[in-house]
Amino acid sequence: MFLAMTEEEICSTSPLPDSIAFLGCHFSPTTHQLSGLPTALPPDCGIILDDRCAIPDADTDQIAAQLSALKPAFILMDFQRPPTEASAKLAAALTKLDCPIPMPPAYGKDLPCPLFLPPVPPHIPIAEYLKKWTNREIWLELALDAVQITITPQGSEIAPFPHARPAEKPHNDSMLHCHYKITQRTDALTFYCYRTKEDICTMLQSPLPPNVTHTIGLFQELWDISCYKLLFTVRTVRRAGT
Repeated sequence: MFLAMTEEEICSTSPLPDSIAFLGCHFSPTTHQLSGLPTALPPDCGIILDDRCAIPDADTDQIAAQLSALKPAFILMDFQRPPTEASAKLAAALTKLDCPIPMPPAYGKDLPCPLFLPPVPPHIPIAEYLKKWTNREIWLELALDAVQITITPQGSEIAPFPHARPAEKPHNDSMLHCHYKITQRTDALTFYCYRTKEDICTMLQSPLPPNVTHTIGLFQELWDISCYKLLFTVRTVRRAGT
């Protein structure tokens, strides 16, 4: 499990978590050069490259060399925009580096790389969510998000919420690893499903599909997650064969 941290968070946190990723690297809209890169990385630290600004048609070999010089543990492409010729060219170039390059399926489905998937929605079982990618290595994002499902005689609507708001006296679903609250009106039934840190811990401690090799979440959300060191210890022991 990696925790994504900004440069400010890395500089102000001691001791650092065992596994982190540098957050905040993207392209400058004015110079079309990489912006927010650190001068050096902590040991075993990855880099998260986002596309908050459109990916320019730049020298991909130069960009790859610039990133490789930092000796990152991995380079995670957190690209939210649809692929363009320039961004697809960059993705292909980065896979030639000597480190893992997890990226979204829209970019990586035909490339030799792990796939980076958004968080499992709270109302969907993890096995169902991942069944499309059983033959690929998965890096899974973790987040404290929520969905609201509104059911009416006309059908149902699902609305996502990026930040969960804990409900009063919620129910708990051990299979979905989420909490939920039901609200009934005369014309509708509403399910508000969300994940807490405890839910994430139980989800990670349950048998995950074997192709899920890494998870990653925001340090500011999950820095105190109680199962973090336990998971690291358990997986180390398993690898040792004891």
